[in-house]
Amino acid sequence: MNTPSRRDFLRLGGAAAATATLASCGWGRSDTGTATTGGSGGTTLKVWDQFTTSPQNETVKKIYDAYRNATIVRNAQNGDQMTTVGKTALASGTGPDVIYYQVGLGNAGVLAEAGLIRPLDDVAAKYGWLDRLTPFAVREASLDGKLYGLPNESENTVLFYNKTLIDKAGLTVPETFDDLLTFAAAATKKGYTPIAYGQADVYPCWWAFSMMANNVNGAQAMGELIFDNKGSWNTPEMVEAIKLFFVDLVKAGGFIKDLNSLGGPDAQSLFLAGKALMNLNGTWAVGTIEKDMPGQEIGIMAMPSIGGGARVYPAGSGSAYHISAKSPHAEEAAAFLDFLYQPAQLRPWVEEAKIFPPVPFDASGWNLSPLLKLAMEAAQTGGGDAKTNIGYAVNHGLASPGFLKAMTSGFQAVVAGDKTPEKQAEELQKAWEAGLTS
Repeated sequence: MNTPSRRDFLRLGGAAAATATLASCGWGRSDTGTATTGGSGGTTLKVWDQFTTSPQNETVKKIYDAYRNATIVRNAQNGDQMTTVGKTALASGTGPDVIYYQVGLGNAGVLAEAGLIRPLDDVAAKYGWLDRLTPFAVREASLDGKLYGLPNESENTVLFYNKTLIDKAGLTVPETFDDLLTFAAAATKKGYTPIAYGQADVYPCWWAFSMMANNVNGAQAMGELIFDNKGSWNTPEMVEAIKLFFVDLVKAGGFIKDLNSLGGPDAQSLFLAGKALMNLNGTWAVGTIEKDMPGQEIGIMAMPSIGGGARVYPAGSGSAYHISAKSPHAEEAAAFLDFLYQPAQLRPWVEEAKIFPPVPFDASGWNLSPLLKLAMEAAQTGGGDAKTNIGYAVNHGLASPGFLKAMTSGFQAVVAGDKTPEKQAEELQKAWEAGLTS
């Protein structure tokens, strides 16, 4: 998530507005679109992906170019463009053979329900994907018990912090949420924006709520709610999670005054320019931060502890490669996807593109920066015990388009003072239930 960004909220009406809420990965890789061709071979495969910013764009081109069993015609688009035209292109039969699309019921689930992407269980068995992919990634990319996508990313929502500026300001990195409230007030007095965060776009509030809900409820409970519908969004714990971030931290001066008017890319720009001490974003932005903030000591942390509970990194597979149901080259497309996960390709995915494929790999001897190592630690263990410290994204799993819209409009209303946390929790549960029965 700026010209335009996949984080831009498409203010459209009717069904188009619902569709516009679907994509949700970070703006660290989605500024502008490109179109290139690469590879060689008798079959031509049209591949649409969302890797449009440096260094991912260049790395992905290099990986595709290394494939020798087909000619790859690549079309890289930002997420908003992909969401807008992807479904129509697939339905027409003139679209891609392979499309890189956001996972989840409200995202790839829309394509699957329309019969536009095919289940991959047969090719997964052929290539042994289920033995290589982490169980978490398989769960993320499955719908109704069938595998529809091949995830390529283990992503975490995080707080980046500028240790160089925090030390210069005489402040301390907060460990608890009470510390964060104090930090916000002190940073404001020092002339900094404490946390670079804006929710004019549709996506950032999903990330913020994911961090808070996981910290308050715990990773296991959130996983059961998001994927198995065990639990409720309308509980005192959820109300607390909403209130702490969207009311208390706002009142403490944690953000710019009118964060409902600040887009995600502009919020990130505050951090990149050294005007903000923290940035609520995701590990997908590591490459951009490293490129634009040389000489700064940047750290990664989960949301500070709430009431002594565990600090949890919400995780997701981001997007996944899907094969069009109308592709005449499904077998060739599956072979290409298998190539992307071979050991020879894992190193450039991690080392150059700053992406962590959800398969086992040994990074010993690889050239990884300190920040990339921190991101890898967050993705693999959450900085502690993976079962406790790695949680789930609230916009994945069974989240429907209606639930996603209820989060975005609702959290904007809470920040504006037009809705209470209690009312938002109640409306989230109603939207969740409506999505399950629609």
